[in-house]
Amino acid sequence: MSHFKTLQGRTAIITGAGAGIGEGIALAMAAAGANVVLNVRRREAGEAVLAKIAAEGGRAVIAVADAASMAQMTAAVRLAVDSFGGLDIAVHNANNHASAHPMALEAITDADWQAQAAVAHGGAFILAEAAYPYLQKSQRGCYVLLCSAQGLHGAAMNPVYSALKGGNLGFIKALAREWGPDCINVHGIAPAAMTEPAEVFFSQHPDIRDQFMTKFPLGRMGQPREDIGEAVVAVCSNRYAYVTGQTVRVDGGLFTA
Repeated sequence: MSHFKTLQGRTAIITGAGAGIGEGIALAMAAAGANVVLNVRRREAGEAVLAKIAAEGGRAVIAVADAASMAQMTAAVRLAVDSFGGLDIAVHNANNHASAHPMALEAITDADWQAQAAVAHGGAFILAEAAYPYLQKSQRGCYVLLCSAQGLHGAAMNPVYSALKGGNLGFIKALAREWGPDCINVHGIAPAAMTEPAEVFFSQHPDIRDQFMTKFPLGRMGQPREDIGEAVVAVCSNRYAYVTGQTVRVDGGLFTA
């Protein structure tokens, strides 16, 4: 957990903040002093996270909005500004639920493609466009896009997710070049985290878990808050002020190995 208030006084909005990696990022940012806007599709999904942040003395509000809707996300960003006086950090973490289910190319329909693309690509663009005027005004703005090693090396049985995450890498580089003069840093985070669905799956298939863990040089998958969340806090802090356009693989050495 954050021991220093490295994000004190800054405001961050996080899509898909109701569980898993999004929740971990939200908790870590709040602990680092940031005002946090929890973007969720259903209010109840964010209430438990809101309560955890409040219990630790942090500040947060819930913004109910579909990450794939420009109108709804523009309103969510406006809520952040109205609640805390500005916006300094925008994190796009949300994914379509189908991304977690392996599927061969021939089984994928156009509707499957469109549903995933609407969040992975569309959501990244929408948040960037909605947040840009406020990140520019911040003069220390950060835009963070959650990526995946699958966008680097590809993944059999998950061609749509691999393609979309690979495209996001180009988006990060392009925005870094375009927004650099506006003092906005752009970062990618490619995580490997032990989320609740992963824990359930591995509890049902311990043999697969044991085999999979051998692939990590550090011997474990990351924790959403302590590992992934803290990495996002780090790249948004002043300590990374001279880094932009890069994708950090927070994966225990999985891809490097």
